[in-house]
Amino acid sequence: MHSDHALFKKALSMQSQLSEWRRYLHRYPELSFREKKTSDFVQRELEKIPGMEIFSGQQETGMETGVVGRLRKGEGPVTALRADMDALPIEEENQIYYKSEHHGVMHACGHDAHTTMLLGAAHLLADDEHVNGTIKFIFQPAEEMTNEEGLSGAPYMIQHGILDDVSIAFALHMDPEYTPGTVRLHAGASMANVDTFEAKIKGTGGHGAYPHLGTDPVWMLSFVIQAIQGICSRRTSPLVPAVISIGEVKAGSSTNVIPDHVTVQGTMRSYDKDTRRHLETELQQAFSIAESLGGSYELNIEKGEPALYNHPEAVKILAKTINEILPDFSVRNEPYGLGGEDFGYMADTIPAAMLFLGAGFSEKENRGLHMPRFDIQEEMLPAGASLLAGAALHYLRNA
Repeated sequence: MHSDHALFKKALSMQSQLSEWRRYLHRYPELSFREKKTSDFVQRELEKIPGMEIFSGQQETGMETGVVGRLRKGEGPVTALRADMDALPIEEENQIYYKSEHHGVMHACGHDAHTTMLLGAAHLLADDEHVNGTIKFIFQPAEEMTNEEGLSGAPYMIQHGILDDVSIAFALHMDPEYTPGTVRLHAGASMANVDTFEAKIKGTGGHGAYPHLGTDPVWMLSFVIQAIQGICSRRTSPLVPAVISIGEVKAGSSTNVIPDHVTVQGTMRSYDKDTRRHLETELQQAFSIAESLGGSYELNIEKGEPALYNHPEAVKILAKTINEILPDFSVRNEPYGLGGEDFGYMADTIPAAMLFLGAGFSEKENRGLHMPRFDIQEEMLPAGASLLAGAALHYLRNA
């Protein structure tokens, strides 16, 4: 990895500091809506930056653990850079000295690196004499999980007005599928709508030795599952990204008792609104099979974050930034998959884009997102910090 760009050289000089920040955050991960020590750490580091205005807490950011830094340098427009801060309920298996010290909690999605790179970008932009405008540094809690209202962190910060004066926003995500030197950048739908469902199929139950005297919801479920698995393979165009997966089935508590109900939970993923509605309709029809077999059903579908739509103009800015700062990087124009990302809420509100930055290892076994051995190559921290800062600079210079 080589670059003559001044912004990258400055970021490269911060390598040890960036690694120190990332390893601290990795060692002390916190779950969604509980990022108190993480947000305190971010606030302390932002306070060291001359000219940085800091907003934190429920009243100022819309979330108890939210932190927003604002850097005003000139009369130009307002742009935003966003990072997420929360970890996952996963027990870490990496044998590293900065391994998570919180049992059952781990940064298995790179949010420690995202936070680190945004702090790095804040330092880079504070030192840059060419900034003409305002940059907001949004440190968002709760990207991974939703609360009892079914909402993750981004909607709360948006509702609070964090983006009201922002013209465009940028974010990046660690990418374990590619090694350093590769970036994925795609205009349009790039990650999925994320919807979950919970259903109950009800029968009468009965004695296992006399199944003909009752109605068996487990038997009914076998036909429903076949219908569900056929929705994407036989009822949806193969040219349309979509998937339905069942993640949990619960039934019964005895070897010789047919239960009177079965519960099922799963997820639906899609890229566009029409397909999202189509999957809902088809799922209803699949569960209605239970009625033709003598049972009944209840189905609840909960809509999650919208598909991540990368605005073409924001993508152009990121593409130019990559070419200027890291010209030897390979840029792959492809969607990022059917995973979910609540930055989609922000991209649904204002023009925005997220890129995926290759930071994986050549041995990919167990290195994927949300895996207990997830890790990144820290040499990519300066690259990420300079790309975030560079995107903001590029926009402010040309707006």
